[in-house]
Amino acid sequence: MAELKCQFAAIVYAELYRVLSSSRALADSLAFRLDEIRYGTDWLEEVIDAYDAKWTADLQYMSPDAVENFALTQPDHAVLAAWILAGLRNTGHCYDMSNDLSQRVMERVRTDLPGITVPLPSALSPVIYGWTLGCVVGSDDLPAMPAVLPSEENVQHAFLGFMEHVLILQEMEPPWPEMMSTATYWRGYGIAEGLLPEYGNGGMALTQLKNEASRSMQPSMYATLERYFQLFNQRRQSVSHIAQDDSRPPFVEVAQTIREWPDLRMAVVGLTQFVFQEVSKELLETQPRSIRPGVWENLIYEIRTDW
Repeated sequence: MAELKCQFAAIVYAELYRVLSSSRALADSLAFRLDEIRYGTDWLEEVIDAYDAKWTADLQYMSPDAVENFALTQPDHAVLAAWILAGLRNTGHCYDMSNDLSQRVMERVRTDLPGITVPLPSALSPVIYGWTLGCVVGSDDLPAMPAVLPSEENVQHAFLGFMEHVLILQEMEPPWPEMMSTATYWRGYGIAEGLLPEYGNGGMALTQLKNEASRSMQPSMYATLERYFQLFNQRRQSVSHIAQDDSRPPFVEVAQTIREWPDLRMAVVGLTQFVFQEVSKELLETQPRSIRPGVWENLIYEIRTDW
């Protein structure tokens, strides 16, 4: 399987910063965040113009089936965007911003690249979960690769393995083999435990992760997630311990709960939300080594068109 990456064509960054610069509700929080790297909000116009110019220059050579070849490969483009977004994590949910960003990119691309098919390639498929930028690498807007992975190495590999597993399932005809379906429960429990080890076990960690999710998810989506994960730990116990136990659902019952994509989707949404929101928390509290005053002066070398 190809390496999972979060890389975008220039148009994604242009539209992301355009969304940010046009939001009055985020203006104060955005200004405070940018001040940490010695930029004012007027800097956003410079960034938008530079990414727009790069996109326009690339269009001369781009074809609808080769967009991925024009993704910006310097990781700090995505890291900087994710770091800025993390500074907004206390402003409410990011659902509308995510939808607005993907819609803006879709409209621009359909105009600039006639004949491109939907779903768009990963380089044109941004998503925002938990105030972290991600790149859609599968179908139906999932799974998504975050711009920055969690700092804990075991969680990094566990989440990457989960995404690879989901991508394989998406290519298979349902109903899926039972073990490939129920693996979601033990891997999801393990990811939760790894994200918040201080809570002692995956069940307590899941409860806390659900509570945190309410701050950045649209209420209706959060209500669906909360209902789904109420029984997640019990189902994990059912597939880990086959013997009949009246304290949890029977294994044979749980084995029927995930047999095709609609059954799996909310688990993927939830685990993506949990990982992304914890990445956002880490980025709020720590600054990646590459994100320092002057970071833009380094990044612009990859996208300048006025040499």
